[in-house]
This record gives sequence, structure tokens and C-alpha cells, in this order.
Amino acid sequence: MKRVLVVLVVLSCLATVPTASAATSISGTVTVENGTADGARVTVVPATQTLQRAGESARTTVRDSSFSVEVADAPRYVVRVEYDGTTHYEVLQNATRTRIDLGGTLDGRVVDDDGTPLSGVSVDVIDEGGFVVTTAETGADGTFAVGPVEPNETYQLRATVDGVPYRRTVTANESVTMTARPPTSNASALHVAPETRPAYVLQVVPPRNASGVPSVVQTVTLRNTADRPFAGSVTIPVPANATPYAGMVDNREAEYRRTDAGVRLDVTVPANGTVRVGAAYDLTGQTLTTTLRRDAPSLTVVVQGYDPNAVDHSSNLRVGDAPVSLLVSDGPVAAGESIRLDLEGARSQQATAVSGDESDGTGASTDVDAASTGSAESNTIPSFPGVEILGAVGGMVAVALVGYRLAPDDG
Repeated sequence: MKRVLVVLVVLSCLATVPTASAATSISGTVTVENGTADGARVTVVPATQTLQRAGESARTTVRDSSFSVEVADAPRYVVRVEYDGTTHYEVLQNATRTRIDLGGTLDGRVVDDDGTPLSGVSVDVIDEGGFVVTTAETGADGTFAVGPVEPNETYQLRATVDGVPYRRTVTANESVTMTARPPTSNASALHVAPETRPAYVLQVVPPRNASGVPSVVQTVTLRNTADRPFAGSVTIPVPANATPYAGMVDNREAEYRRTDAGVRLDVTVPANGTVRVGAAYDLTGQTLTTTLRRDAPSLTVVVQGYDPNAVDHSSNLRVGDAPVSLLVSDGPVAAGESIRLDLEGARSQQATAVSGDESDGTGASTDVDAASTGSAESNTIPSFPGVEILGAVGGMVAVALVGYRLAPDDG
């Protein structure tokens, strides 16, 4: 079965990585305004820098407003406190003690465009770290209320009405009205997110043998600039002679339709929100040519397993300076502008040596072995780049692209 690696940064499904046996004491104070936090459940999870589980979690309860547990040494620690139907998180780095003060509330109402209250609407309360604190449901008058929350925290309210997302940023003790305006399906409201670097990425996945053809994983982050949600379809441009075999929406495999223009995906995007869409496809040869449908502030092409200096490419690309092999645009790329790569003869010597000997069984880590490879024939979807995943090249690409912010130099 085809697969996509999906990472959900939640405590219940963090991947485990090897850790040392040394232990660290994590402690803290939990207070509740006009009450006591005694009896609240506390879970501490040692984690890596990317919030992957780095050891066994430890559980305890709050007594006399305090808690203390021992867990394995780790770069970061995720502290979860469950109290009165709400869950609060703190991520510690270079620290072993925390303080959580609870005392604020959040309340509001959800109405339609005419001001009519909407009942039975699920409203998620999300903290600054992206963790869900609690979920409320609107009553007959469209109102909801949750608490306690941290008084100095900023929260995001996420309501879903008829499958369409609505979001609002609030602070504790703030009362808000969320208006569920009818969504737009006009795709011109979606623009390549200029603040996301890199926002437009193509990752070339080399074949495992000399007779194979490369695959390409193409992703783009779009921002909805409308004052209401977008609910409709977007098209990822792919070469006319390519064979798509996977679609992605926000790092999850999604159904897609092949059209003359490319790969079409159905998406919903909150007002001023973003969505990350992508497509994976096989090339029919060693040449990649694609034409952008939207203006992009920059574009990155990852060519792991190839020598970027040996790749013949269009003049609007240049070799990037990063730990992984890649090309970057020399400036913004306009809608209707094309990029081209000819990969013939550009395989790196190490990658060529490994792909020519698939029977050694050593499992040595090389450019090719490390890459997530696949095609329609193998039914394996390569990892969509930019996602924090476990696995060599996928993880290298994510770290390198985020860390190096590969936009063209202003100078």
C-alpha cells in the first residue's frame, strides 16, 4: 500500500529514539486562582529538539501545588498538566523547572453571516505551542466557555462549521464572536506564502538502478488572503509526460485528480491561514520541466544523490549552499515561468556505485540508501520534504531547508 509519513507532534504518538540512561529531575509548581491544583495529573516526556520521544515518560500528581519526577536526560522536556477538563503544556529547554498558573477563562459565540447563533459547533482551544488545551461545543445560543487557562497565554480558537475551518486568536479573559462567513472557492485568493521559507520545493528522488527514472516530490505552501475560508480545489503543475502517484494536503496523503494542468487537490483553508499541498510523480526520462501557476518568492530543488554542479539547468536556477545537494532560484519566479533540469550523467559517484550494486546487503548509509525512493511501480511514496520525519534524507532535507532559509541573497 502506498504510504506517506505523517508526524503528529502529540505526546501519545511521539517516535522513540535511543537515549542515555542518566536521569534528570523535572519539577514544577501548578497554581489555580481561587482553588487548588492538588490532584492534577502530570506527565513529563523527555524529547529531542524536534519533539520526538527520547525516553520513557513519567507520571505523577500535584501535591501541595508542586510535583517532581525523574526522567531520562534529553535536550527538551514536554510537561503536560491535566486539570478540570483542560490540558496545559510547557516545553522545557535548558531548564528543569516550570511554573503553570491557571486562572483565566475564554468565552465566546459562533454565529453565521447574518448573526444567527450556531449550536453544536466544536471549538478547539490551541495554545502557543500548537497543543490542544480542550474542546468545547456551542450551546443553543451559540456560546461556549472554557477554563481555567493560563492568563498570560495567547490562544487560537478553531471552529469547524460544515467541514469548513474558522480561526480566531484570543487572549485569556477575552470574549469573542466568531462569524462563519460562507467560504469562497475562488483560487485567486491563494498565494504562495512569502513568509514561509522555502515555500515552493521540488525534491528529486533518484532511482535505485541505472535503468530506472527519477521521481519528484513537489510541495508548495499557500496562504488564503481572503476574509473568509477557502473551500475548493488547487492544482499542482506537473510535467505533461509525468505519471502522478500521490497527492498530499498538510502532510497527509490525499485523493487527487490528474488534469491537463497537473494534479488537482481539494482543500479548505481558514481566512489568512495556510495549507501545504503536494504531489509525487515519476518522470519518463532524465529531464524535469515544470511551469509555475503562481508567483513564488523563491523556489528550491533538492537533488540528493546528484552532483548539483553537473546538473544542466535553466538560467533562473543556481547551485545552493547547504549540506544537501540542491538548486535555488536566483530570485522570485513568476507565474508562467518555467524551470528545467537535465539530470543525465549527473548522479554522484557514491550514489552511482551503490545503485549499481543492490545485492551487497550491507545497509550502508549513502546518498541513495538514505533517500526515500519510490515510484508507481514500487508503490512507495517518498517522504514529502520539509516535514520533521525520522529517516535520513527526509530529515536532512527538512533540517537543512528550515535551518538555511534558502531564499536568494538580497544582494
